[in-house]
Amino acid sequence: MYTTLSTKDICLLMKILDAKTLIGITNPFLNYTDAEMDLEWEFTFKKLREMNLVDLVDGELSFESSFIDAMWIIARTNVVVETLTDEEDRSLFYFGEKQVIQCLRVTDEEDYQIYVHDTPEWTWQHVILPKMLRGITPLPTRDSETILVHPKDYQLYCKHDKIHNLSDLATYNGYSNDSSVIQHFRRSIQRKIHTNRLMMFYNQENQWNIEGLHVLSSPSYNWTLKMIQHDDQEFLEAKQAFGELLINDILDVVRRTKGHHPV
Repeated sequence: MYTTLSTKDICLLMKILDAKTLIGITNPFLNYTDAEMDLEWEFTFKKLREMNLVDLVDGELSFESSFIDAMWIIARTNVVVETLTDEEDRSLFYFGEKQVIQCLRVTDEEDYQIYVHDTPEWTWQHVILPKMLRGITPLPTRDSETILVHPKDYQLYCKHDKIHNLSDLATYNGYSNDSSVIQHFRRSIQRKIHTNRLMMFYNQENQWNIEGLHVLSSPSYNWTLKMIQHDDQEFLEAKQAFGELLINDILDVVRRTKGHHPV
C-alpha cells in the first residue's frame, strides 16, 4: 500500500484510534477549539473518501481494511525507528509484529508518504540498513581511538563541512591538534558525503526510551557516532568503522532494545 497523508490527517486518525502517543509527528491541533476540530475532521473525511479509504455505512465509519490496519500499527506500536540523512531525507518506521509502516516526509514537511513493508527483519535488511549505509565507501580504519563530540557541534560540523572548534575538541578529548585521530576526523568532516542518523524509540513499562547513532560517510574515513551519557550530558562517541564493524555498530542499537516487543 502507498498513499500520502498530511500531518493533520495522521493525527486525526490517531485520535480516532485512541493512540496514547505518536512518536515523531508533532500534534498540529494544540489550542484548537471543538468547532475548529470538527472542520478539520470534515476536511480529512472528504479527502479520505475521495481516496476510497473511508466511507460512511449505516451512520458509521468504514475504513479500507489494509489502510486501517496500517494506522492501527502506528497507533499501537512500542518500537519506532527514525532515519535522517543530511537533515533532509526523514523517515519514521512504526513496527508491528508482521509489518512495518514507513512514513516518509515529503519536501514541505506537512505531508508523509505511507508505505507498508514486510516483516521487521525484512525492513531492517532491505530498507533501514541501506539508508544508514548511504555514501559508505570500502575504506579500512586507521585509528581505534574514540572522540567525544557534543551533538550540537556535530550538527554544525556537518552543516559547514568544517570543525569550527578544533582546538577545543582536541583538548577536551586529551589529544593534540595534530594527533592522527583528530586530523582524520577533521578530514572526514571536510570531505563528508552524507551524515545518516538513526534514532530508536522503544516503550518499556509505559516509559519511552531512546537509543541512537550517526553514521558519517566520507572518502577519507567512515565513522559511527553513538549517543552516550558522559558527565550527565549527552555526547556522541565517534570512532572509525568499516564493514562488519560498521554493521555491528548499527545493529547494536537494536540489540540494546532486544526483548521489547514491536507491538
